Amino acid sequence: MSESNQEGYQTLGWIVNQSEQGLFLVVADETVQEEIVNIYRNGAVKIYDYKRHPGAYAFQHLQELAAELPETKVFMIANFQLAVQDEESLKRLNFSRDMLDGMGKNFIFLVTPYGDDRLAVKACDFYSFVKLRITFHNYIIKYEKEEKLLSMADESVKESGWKPEELKQKLAETYALLEQAKDESDKAHYYESEKLLLKAREIKVKLLGTEHLEIAGIDHELAGVYANRGKYAEAEELYKKSLRIRKKILGEEHPSTAASYHNLGGVYESQGKYAEAEELYRKSLHINEKVLGEEHPSTAMVYHNLGRVYESQEEYEMAVAYYLKAYKILVHRFGADHPDTKIVCENIKLVQRKLSL
Repeated sequence: MSESNQEGYQTLGWIVNQSEQGLFLVVADETVQEEIVNIYRNGAVKIYDYKRHPGAYAFQHLQELAAELPETKVFMIANFQLAVQDEESLKRLNFSRDMLDGMGKNFIFLVTPYGDDRLAVKACDFYSFVKLRITFHNYIIKYEKEEKLLSMADESVKESGWKPEELKQKLAETYALLEQAKDESDKAHYYESEKLLLKAREIKVKLLGTEHLEIAGIDHELAGVYANRGKYAEAEELYKKSLRIRKKILGEEHPSTAASYHNLGGVYESQGKYAEAEELYRKSLHINEKVLGEEHPSTAMVYHNLGRVYESQEEYEMAVAYYLKAYKILVHRFGADHPDTKIVCENIKLVQRKLSL
């Protein structure tokens, strides 16, 4: 599909920033769910991901989560389809709908289309309490290449000798490792993040081989850790490897490909290679504007980084123009108090002062 998810993100932004409490449903495949989670993970939204916390749905888990964070108003429950795979879980969900609705919080449940169908048929009571349902579309994938790689992954799983339960445990372990690595990276604990990513990568390579999308994703995260540690050669190598796999499987015009271009551009920018950085940022921007839309948060971050490149070269009018583009999107999506919005706002003020000198 080639449809943009711009309208979906606008609605999601409204729920996060303006809606009163209630239950909301987002229908998106796992790739888009991951994109949504990555966008909101550093804001005021608390993420609970059933990939990281495998198990059946229980109201108690969400109740305890909300009790631990009384000031948090919005909770995003990712990969909820994994929690409602049996009849007992669906019964508990139906039974607890009033309790969920009565907690005075915004609960945004993210499910795949299959999960949505299951809830509509098997959890009618819960479904009737959903205030709003938002559908996100997946992106263009070269399915014939992905099917070939999945076949290779199946062979790797067979060769591993793991039984189904062992395989399920290993997958849950890798998801937990990856989430822990992101948490450590967010705290600037890069050495700890690197160790966790390498451990997850080792397991995933045994399961999927080296040319799989999930390996490209881990390499992308690992490259970011190296970049933050100033290990630019290592970061560049891994970003290029991730980019190669993503282009091969997903094609040129895909958000993940855009992210690889964008972050590789960041490595060049950090080294003062502004021409190379600008070229890659513009490739990323072209894809984001076409696929995600001009009002998407990922598009905003490319605008911001292009502004930074121009600021570094003392092209202050161009810098302000791009910073303002980014600011308008972020303040609309996340509000003025979001960390990303504040950073862009400060950069605008700094460059405007330079222009007035």
